[in-house]
Amino acid sequence: MEATALSSGKRCSWCGTPNAETSNACSKCGAALASIQQPIVTAAGAPAAIPEQPQKPPTLDYGAAANAYEDRSKFERLSVDAMRSLGLGPTFVSGQGIAFIVAAGLSIYILISLAGASLDISQIGTLSKTPPGLRTPSIELTASEAAMLLIRVLMIGVAMVTAIFFLIWIYRAHKNLRALDATDLKYTPGWAIGGFFVPILNIVRPYQVVAEIWRASAPDARRSRGVWTYESTPVFISLWWGFWLLSGFLDSISVVMVFGAGQTDQMVVASRYRIVYYLTSIACAALAIAVVLKINARQEEANRVNFSTAAEGLATEIASDQL
Repeated sequence: MEATALSSGKRCSWCGTPNAETSNACSKCGAALASIQQPIVTAAGAPAAIPEQPQKPPTLDYGAAANAYEDRSKFERLSVDAMRSLGLGPTFVSGQGIAFIVAAGLSIYILISLAGASLDISQIGTLSKTPPGLRTPSIELTASEAAMLLIRVLMIGVAMVTAIFFLIWIYRAHKNLRALDATDLKYTPGWAIGGFFVPILNIVRPYQVVAEIWRASAPDARRSRGVWTYESTPVFISLWWGFWLLSGFLDSISVVMVFGAGQTDQMVVASRYRIVYYLTSIACAALAIAVVLKINARQEEANRVNFSTAAEGLATEIASDQL
């Protein structure tokens, strides 16, 4: 049987029924006809050409993209709230106890540093009475050196214990950021403490992590996506990290000078360097106490604000349901 003599048209891919070119659905089976279908074969045996419809180039709707970005932020916050209501989402855990332990350890470190600086000042006075050149160890100098060695051991022990609790506090403070509804975080809690152990990177990464914790702990961090990124980092955090780097540099120099000192004048210079190191360490520890306690207070305040906001929203929702 010869095909129906149509100049153009669309053939249904399901039942094979020929249809007019302007048809959107098959006249027999009702199947939707695509814009490109099998061409109708004319009586002469030549397929009727179906003109190809030009395709419009895709256009970028920047407004829609911005709305989608904002909608994703709202979805993240709603997802966090929903998970939290089920007891599965991130929950805020106060780091106040750990913060107080860190502050106590740093306070003890300051007291030990003051004792070390006092001993070095006393040793400088004793060495100034000793003739220059090679000296014979006296009872006073031997006792002073033993006391300084004890202070050095105590400082290392207190610093190690305090550092452990400080890293625990960093992990807890950064993990609380998700519970405070902060988004667009650059680091994870694990990487927040891992940056302290990577050579060269640990020169800048700990400061960046603490700065992120401070800014993302703002009480208004949940208002819109990434609003905390516009928060500024206070000066005392930059000073803390600057004194930390300086104290580490001075500590290395003082250790080299003490072990290399064999004459009276060399020991005097080494003691003076050690005094500068003690004073720098005291300033660093005092600023670290301020960093820990202020960030902890900032997160506690942000948690109270979020809790009161959620309670007000729940009360409003209950009131509207009753109406």
